[in-house]
Amino acid sequence: MKNPWIGVVSRDYNGNKIIVAEDDWEYIKQFIERKSYPSKGDPKYALKLEVYPQHFVGDIQHSSVIFLSLNPGYDQFYENDYKSVPEYANKIKNNLELNSTNFHALEFSTISKLGYWGEKLQDWIIDKDLKDKNEILTSLKTITKNIALAEFFPYHSISYDDRCDKLAGKDYLPTQKFLFDIIKNRIKQNDVKIILTRSFKRWYEAIPELKNYENCFEVNNPNKPSLKPKNILKVTRVSVESEINTLLNELNKEVQTQEQ
Repeated sequence: MKNPWIGVVSRDYNGNKIIVAEDDWEYIKQFIERKSYPSKGDPKYALKLEVYPQHFVGDIQHSSVIFLSLNPGYDQFYENDYKSVPEYANKIKNNLELNSTNFHALEFSTISKLGYWGEKLQDWIIDKDLKDKNEILTSLKTITKNIALAEFFPYHSISYDDRCDKLAGKDYLPTQKFLFDIIKNRIKQNDVKIILTRSFKRWYEAIPELKNYENCFEVNNPNKPSLKPKNILKVTRVSVESEINTLLNELNKEVQTQEQ
């Protein structure tokens, strides 16, 4: 499957510059032109299409660990940082085009403000005695060389609109299918640990292979994800179909006996 993120450029829409993958545009356009957009008239559900989508971050094809989340958020801090670093959009673009493997989610991290993923991943630094913020940031940038992040839906919003689950005629967007295929291939290769942090049900529906993948884990609270090791759980999804069928046979034998 071709990479739908290659060659994405900003387009003019009603006098505004927006950035949407060409293969997604027909469906996104139909969505934002609905009378009911944004959901319930609340602007927090509106898609922030003026910034570059962050569908995945890091080396999604080779990293040892992939975190699965919902969609890239958006707040005033992100907007300020995004506008203050002109080259940041190119970092995102290069990553989505698979030309870069940099975990750019730490790009705005500083010794005084680690940011969302910096704070979350602090718990993955083995040396708990690090006091110097520079050392912490250096350690984070080292371990994230083998970590990637994938978002279920690629476009930013303050809050996620459930109607975005399947915008392509009750199907997933082309960009979503592209990402799902990458993850399915990683599962087939059995060479990656996958940790679901948000929206478990959506991910299991989109990638059924996750359900029985032995290296698939969940955080204990998807509403407030914590990446502390004690809060990451192994979920066993071993099929009990044969046992249930045996039970059904036994139950039906009893029914048949009564009928006789």
